[in-house]
Amino acid sequence: MADTAIIIGGGIAGCSSAYALAQRGIKVTLLERNADIASAASGNPLAMLYPRLSGDDASSQFALAGYMHSLAIYRTLQLEAGQIDNCGMLQLGFNPRELARIKKVAAQNHVPEIIRYVTSIEASAIAGITLEHDALFLPDAAWVRPQRLCQRLIQHQNITLKRACSVTAIQKDGHQFKVQSDGKTVTEADIVIIANANDARLLCPGLPLSTQAVRGQVSLLKNAKNSRQLKSIVCSDGYLSPAAYPQSGEHLQSEVHPQSEVQLHCLGATFAAEAALPETGEPPLKDEDHEANLQKLKRISAQLYHELHGGIAGGRVSYRCATSDYMPLAGQLIDTAALKAHPPRAGAPAQTLPWVSGLYMNVAHGSKGFTTAPLCAELLACMICNEPLPVSAELAGLLNPNRFLLREMGLKRLAKLTASRY
Repeated sequence: MADTAIIIGGGIAGCSSAYALAQRGIKVTLLERNADIASAASGNPLAMLYPRLSGDDASSQFALAGYMHSLAIYRTLQLEAGQIDNCGMLQLGFNPRELARIKKVAAQNHVPEIIRYVTSIEASAIAGITLEHDALFLPDAAWVRPQRLCQRLIQHQNITLKRACSVTAIQKDGHQFKVQSDGKTVTEADIVIIANANDARLLCPGLPLSTQAVRGQVSLLKNAKNSRQLKSIVCSDGYLSPAAYPQSGEHLQSEVHPQSEVQLHCLGATFAAEAALPETGEPPLKDEDHEANLQKLKRISAQLYHELHGGIAGGRVSYRCATSDYMPLAGQLIDTAALKAHPPRAGAPAQTLPWVSGLYMNVAHGSKGFTTAPLCAELLACMICNEPLPVSAELAGLLNPNRFLLREMGLKRLAKLTASRY
């Protein structure tokens, strides 16, 4: 078993990976390129914790497993009041397609304490406002303050945080990895987990990750008379949170001071793929993205739209990392050069592939990182410590971070597998 680990990236993927290893007695060095953890894609004022299900397919199974695991982990952290709120979520059947989806999910006969179908009358009573559509209700769904959560995850005696450390290369020297910044070795360890989202491709130039940067803007709305009655998160093709007080230290562009008495709703979010990340500076807010979010609000509640649409107090832009198949990249990495130099036959056993002992990845969670990253972190910890996996072998294979390379090489069966010793 490994004694030491380096994790590159201090967002939810990196912090939850650090936590999973530290809980097992592994000494972890967490490297974050910015001055604070959870300051990039994981740095929105509120993160919504919920799964989006479409039935009983593999992606829905993974989403539900991630949701249940995250709920369990976050409960054990005993976050302070105001840092998490299990207020529940209503996913509205606001058009024929969404109504068909939620009915299909409801027909799966989930435990009602986890997911249940409710009428518009029941949904209105749950939300505290009038809603016109039937919905799926997830009683334990929550919003959480990302930076506070990530800080709590790494408050562990086995975790050391190094800020303002931009990793430029990873080298393996025998059984040890050396992580470098501008040609200088920063630290060494038995294990490395790459968890730096869109920057992962810079550390794996020969590995096709099929990721893209996705610009997401959330809008902050000042609460008003009717919106103050909102008791749960409500979703159409976007979400509206109950109003909450802003807190100091959050990375926002807002006219509302954290010490003010004004509560804000979080409304989001846009999802637009972009060719490249901005090189420097904080991405600007766009009026058209605020308007796009307000149209999502209109589909949630015309009444709240008319009440809140003139009360935009600011927002935040972040760049998520998403794959072309919308599944994360989580697992052990393969030596790309060795694989290409000696391509295996299509029916070769998974354990015969040139796996790089000790090198792992946990990236590309899109807009669902707070729901899916902790389960992927647990998956990696189980792989590293030779424990039973927390998900089926089929689901673990769907997360294979080498899958796009293997598919390109015509090895579709191997793309769905992990090293068989797990």
